[in-house]
Amino acid sequence: MIAVAISVGSFAYWYSVSYVKATSKTAFSAVDATATTSDTGSFLNAIIRNTGSLPININEVVVYHDAGHGSVKINKQLNPGDSISVVVDEGKVPGLSFTPGHSYTIVVTTSQGNFTSTAYCMGG
Repeated sequence: MIAVAISVGSFAYWYSVSYVKATSKTAFSAVDATATTSDTGSFLNAIIRNTGSLPININEVVVYHDAGHGSVKINKQLNPGDSISVVVDEGKVPGLSFTPGHSYTIVVTTSQGNFTSTAYCMGG
């Protein structure tokens, strides 16, 4: 009887440990972005990294700037550890403009939710 109780207890323990490991995988995206403005125009360079343990699909990047906001469709899957470089310029977002010394919000929409970052504008 004691052996049966130990077996059932052991099974319950290993089942719960396996379940927690299987459900604790995460998706996370890190964004490193810089906005630049010069006589030739404004642009934003963003590097998006999948720092999680699940693949994510990058749907679009939304950039808030002096004249409003605009979005660029990406539709690219990033596996864990992968990164992608995205350049947003006035050709992709008409009216894109930044002011040196100001910070701007960037929202990356993914299959796992939205990730927000800030880009600091430097003069060119």
